[in-house]
Amino acid sequence: MGAASSGAQVVPPPASEIPIPVKPKTDSGPDSAHVKADSIKPPVGRFADPLTYEIGSQYDWNRAQLFATGALSLVDLLDRIPGITTFRSGWLSTPQTATFAGDFRRVRIFYDGIEIDDLDNTTGGVLDLSTIQLWSLEHLSIERSAGELRLYMRSWRVDNTDPYTRVDVATGNEDTNLYRGFYGKRYDNGAIFQLGGQQYGVTSPRFSGSGDALSLLGRIGVAKKRWSVDALVNRVHATRDIERPFVGRPPILPLDATNTNAYLRAAVGGVNSGPWAQLTVASLGFRGQTGRDRSIGATAQPDTTERKASETQYNATAGFTSGPARVEVNDRLRAIAGNTTNSISGRLDLATPIGLLSGLAERDGYRGSTNIDVGIRAQPLRFLAVSGSVARSTPLAGASSTLASTTTARGEVGLRILGPWVSGGYMSVTNTEGLAPIVYDTLLLPTSAGKSTAQTFSIRGPLGRGFGIDSWLVRWDQARPYQPQYQSRSELNFTNSFPRRFPRGDFELRAAGVYEYRGSTFFPLAAGDINAGGLRTVSALLEIRILRAVISYQQRNILAYPYFVVPGFEMPRVLAIYGVRWDFWN
Repeated sequence: MGAASSGAQVVPPPASEIPIPVKPKTDSGPDSAHVKADSIKPPVGRFADPLTYEIGSQYDWNRAQLFATGALSLVDLLDRIPGITTFRSGWLSTPQTATFAGDFRRVRIFYDGIEIDDLDNTTGGVLDLSTIQLWSLEHLSIERSAGELRLYMRSWRVDNTDPYTRVDVATGNEDTNLYRGFYGKRYDNGAIFQLGGQQYGVTSPRFSGSGDALSLLGRIGVAKKRWSVDALVNRVHATRDIERPFVGRPPILPLDATNTNAYLRAAVGGVNSGPWAQLTVASLGFRGQTGRDRSIGATAQPDTTERKASETQYNATAGFTSGPARVEVNDRLRAIAGNTTNSISGRLDLATPIGLLSGLAERDGYRGSTNIDVGIRAQPLRFLAVSGSVARSTPLAGASSTLASTTTARGEVGLRILGPWVSGGYMSVTNTEGLAPIVYDTLLLPTSAGKSTAQTFSIRGPLGRGFGIDSWLVRWDQARPYQPQYQSRSELNFTNSFPRRFPRGDFELRAAGVYEYRGSTFFPLAAGDINAGGLRTVSALLEIRILRAVISYQQRNILAYPYFVVPGFEMPRVLAIYGVRWDFWN
C-alpha cells in the first residue's frame, strides 16, 4: 500500500511486521508448572534461494519489506530493477507485461519452485503479470543474470501456534478500493492451516481501465523437524471492462477469467544445512472468455466462447547446503495439451568472505534450448566491488526455427563512497526474434533479432541519519521495439524509529520520493511504428507505524504529467492511495 520505497535491504523492514516472539503457554489446570511445547514449529517446504550478485544491497525482500515497498502489483516492484521495461494500459485491472533487455521471454517466474507459464492463447505467449499475486508472498529474490531475469517466489507460511490475523484496507483515486485478510495457525502436532484473500475494484471515470479481482489462498498440511507435507491452492477470478483508447487505437477487449494454481508437496531433509529433497505435483489452470461490452451505447457483443487450458507440472528437486556452498538439481516435467516436455537444471552457489560465485546449467525442453550462465561478485576491499554475468543459450535439435544461439554479458564496477555504492556497468545482449504483446493490439509485431549494448550507472545505499538513495540509469545504443533508449529511476528515502523518544519501538516514520523517466518507446506494426511518448513522473510515499498498525499514504504522478506507456492508452494523472495495514497475534 504505499507508492515507492527504497530497494531491498536499504531500509530495514517495519518492526510492526516482524513477528514478535510469544512466550510458551501454560495449562490452565492446577499444575501451573506444566508448560506446553515451544510455540514455534518447523517450517513447511525446503528451499535453497539463489545467492544473487548485485553490488550493494540485493533485490531480495522478505514479507514485511515487500509490503513496505508500496507495490500493489508485480510490475510496481519490477519498475525498480535496471534493464526491465514494464507495460500496462492503465491502472490495476489492465494487462501488465514486461521485457528484460528488450525480450518478453527473458522474464521467468518460479512460485514455490513451480514455473508459471502463460496458458491464455490470446496473449501470444506473453504472461500477463497482473495474474501473479504479490500479496500472497513471504519472500522474493530477483536474480538479474545476463540472460534472464528470474523471480523466485515463496508463498506466505506461518510457524506459530498462536493464531495470526491481519487486515489491510486501502482506497484512492479511480474509485480504487482494496481489502486483504490473513489468518494462519500452527497446531501442537505440527499441522498447518492458512487462509488469505485479496479483493480490489477499480472504476475509472477516464481511460485507465475498470475491473476487479478476487484472489484466495489456502494451505493445509503438517511439518515436522525432518519432513513436511502440504497442499496449497491460489485462485484468482478477475474481470475487466472494455478499455477504449484515448485516440486512434483499437480497444482492449473485456475479460472474465479465472487462474487456478494448486500443488501437493512433500519435503524431507535439513532446513538450512545438509541434504534435502522435495517433490511437487502442481496443477495450473486457466478458464476465461471475452466479457461483454457493458459501456454506455454498446451494440455489438464480442464472441464469448469460453477458453480453457491446463498444465500439470511435476518437480523433483534435491540439494545440499554446507557452509558457503549450495548445490541444487531439478527435474521439471510439464504436460500441456497432450504434449510432454522435460527440463533438467543444476545450480551451484559458492559464497566466500570476499565474494560470490553462482552457476546455472539448464536443458529446457519447454523452450527448446540449452542455457548456461555464470555470475560473480567480488569485493576484495571494503570500498571496491566487481559484479558480472555471462550467459549462453543454444537451441536444441528440432527446436523452433526462430531460435538461434545467443550470448549475453553484463559487467559492473562499484566504489563505496561514504555510505552508498556508486557503480558503472556495461551490457551486451543478442536477441533472436521474440514475442509480441498482442494483448494490447493483435497487429503488433514481435521483438526483433539483433545485438544491442547499454551503459548503466547507479547510486544505491545509506546516506546517513536515516536517509538512503536508490538511483539508476540505463542507456541503450538505440531504441528498439518495446525498449526505450533511456530509462531511469531515482529515489530518496528516509526512515527513523526515534529510539530516544520511543525506546520501546512503538513508532516509526518512513518517507520516500521517486522520480521516474522513460524515453520514447515504439511499438512495431506492419503499417508503421507507433510511439508511446515518454514518462517523467514524481511520486511519494509516507508511512507511519504506531504499535502494529501502519498508516500508509502515497501519491503517484504528483505533477499530473500526461503520458502513455502503451500507445493510445493514457495513464492515470494523479493517483492517491491511502489505507492501513494491521496485524496481530491472538
